[in-house]
Amino acid sequence: MSKQPFMGSNQSDPGANEFFSDILKGNERIVSFANEMINREKDITAGVLSALNFTRVAFGLEQSSSLLSVIIGSLHAEHTIEKSLAICHGWSDSLHMELEDIYRVPLFERSFKRVSTKYGRSTPEWLTTVLEDLKTTNSSAAIILTRYPEVVACLRLCNVAGPDVFVIFNPRPAADQPQEASLTFNTSLAQTVQRLCGILPEKHNPTQGVSNWQALPLGNCYGHVFVPRATSHDAKAWEGSLIMSSLAALELQAELSDLQRENRTLTTQNQLLENSVIKLEEGLREENIKTRARSCKPIVKTTSQDIGTVTWSTNPYPKLASPSTGKTPWRAVGDSPISRRTSITREINSDLGFPRHSFTGKTPWRASTSRRLDADLEFARRLQATFNAEDTELQDQMEQLLRTAQRRYHCGICLDDFPEDDAVRIESCGHDICRDCVRGHVSTKIDERRFPVLCPVCMADHTNPNPGTICGPLVELLGVSEEQYKTWEEMEMAQFSVLVNCRKCQNSAFVDRNDLEATDEVRCPVVGCDHVWCRKCQQSIDPRGSIDSTGSSSDPSGSSIDPTGPRHSCDGASELEHLMKEQGWKYCPNCKTPVQKQDGCNHIICISPGCNTQFCYRCGVMITRTVVPQEIGAGKTEHFRLVLQVLIPRSFLCHGLTSIDMELPH
Repeated sequence: MSKQPFMGSNQSDPGANEFFSDILKGNERIVSFANEMINREKDITAGVLSALNFTRVAFGLEQSSSLLSVIIGSLHAEHTIEKSLAICHGWSDSLHMELEDIYRVPLFERSFKRVSTKYGRSTPEWLTTVLEDLKTTNSSAAIILTRYPEVVACLRLCNVAGPDVFVIFNPRPAADQPQEASLTFNTSLAQTVQRLCGILPEKHNPTQGVSNWQALPLGNCYGHVFVPRATSHDAKAWEGSLIMSSLAALELQAELSDLQRENRTLTTQNQLLENSVIKLEEGLREENIKTRARSCKPIVKTTSQDIGTVTWSTNPYPKLASPSTGKTPWRAVGDSPISRRTSITREINSDLGFPRHSFTGKTPWRASTSRRLDADLEFARRLQATFNAEDTELQDQMEQLLRTAQRRYHCGICLDDFPEDDAVRIESCGHDICRDCVRGHVSTKIDERRFPVLCPVCMADHTNPNPGTICGPLVELLGVSEEQYKTWEEMEMAQFSVLVNCRKCQNSAFVDRNDLEATDEVRCPVVGCDHVWCRKCQQSIDPRGSIDSTGSSSDPSGSSIDPTGPRHSCDGASELEHLMKEQGWKYCPNCKTPVQKQDGCNHIICISPGCNTQFCYRCGVMITRTVVPQEIGAGKTEHFRLVLQVLIPRSFLCHGLTSIDMELPH
């Protein structure tokens, strides 16, 4: 497809059919509106409103007409753009709302519904995936792409007779683009993606000159996909929409009234609190004045010349006035606290205007005021003395409480201070730890089946070669659960004993570890149970076969047979040996293969591969080991000749021959 942008002016009105045919041929058509746009200084909410309103208008045109040419002709008309942007003129720049909140108003929610939300960086791959998802819907669809400060609406208009048409609505172009709203029509998905990448470049710095909420998405782009609803545009539908809008407005008005009422209440409370603060500050100021006056102790001296003269001093034994002048001198004491209090007293004297000595013999009119002040100061002195006595008593009580109070200790685990009664002392190392820390440490180790449990303070000190351990009585005092204490006892017993389980009586008991390792046969320690099993293979053993017997019998070959049965062996060798002695079977003298003779003579040939041993079944002696008939015959002759000449006369144990056997030794 060739890309031939067409910059249509809002002053020109090209033919609808020619415009539509040019789009279907694959040419990109761009229509700009010089006098219609949203100022970029406005909040992004205005752009979201215009994009949603344009989507509503486009879906409304699609429902009112089934011809795509008519829909496109109406979309790029100037009155359509004016209608889409008119909703932004009354919006305040100081208000901000998210797209999710704006969509919920009845005007938009009754026109279309949101089906999905996309999120990612505005790369060509991501935009291609988003537009391909638009083509999967059964009807026309729109996606609102927002990335501060850009807002773009992209529509896919279904075309039954040809390719689908993509429409891009850009109400607030970028600063480096012509400052005019624009519509872009295209049938190519790749060209549409390229146009969107020009509007929403991948390299973007959103944090420059924006607030925190605006910089949240950073370089990422949000895409909200909408599809039209099947709505009616008759009077009843508009009446329902008006009712819902009115209810929403009433709800907001009610919330506003509640907030205003709450604001008035809080304002009144704030004023009352401010008045209380003012009164408290005045009271504090008065108390500070009384405190400064209380620090100066008055000494009243009445003379014959003037009974109204008051002498102020901070010294309990002041130097009185000189007899030559009759005045009360003030002594400078440097920069000591007494001198500072003296300066304060000097200011009080100057304010009160105490008169000097008079020789008229009359009392000045300020004497009554001085006497009232003396009474107040005397009252203040008594209050101070009472306060000092109470303070001394409280200090004595505090010292007594500190002497009798329980000592506190510092836990090295939780780093808190606790009374000494809450401390748990680990005897092996002497560390004091709070009860909760020790209980939690011990419970954790019990659950992990770890024993012994070391002191947690010692464990933290990697240089300690002998860490302390927690003993059983301490665990019992900590208050662990019964199940945990039972596990603790099992772990304690496991040091010296082993828990054995009897499969016969289904009971368990601890047995001494050394005793268990010293024997191969384990007898159930439970009273009344005689079950015996092998310690190595855990197989049950017949109690009769596990007892050594003193009596024995002999088989025909002269071997002793244990009448109580064979002793247990894990590999079955003892049982096999007992069975062979009992049945009179013989081993091959070469390969030790068990051999049983059912009938025939006592000349046995071992059939094991490669053995070829010829032996006597009666005495088990090897005759020869060959397969040559001459050697076999010579060996048999030699063996039975020796039997007849040597063995039979002495013991009759080899063949037990009768007269017939002696005549026929073979």
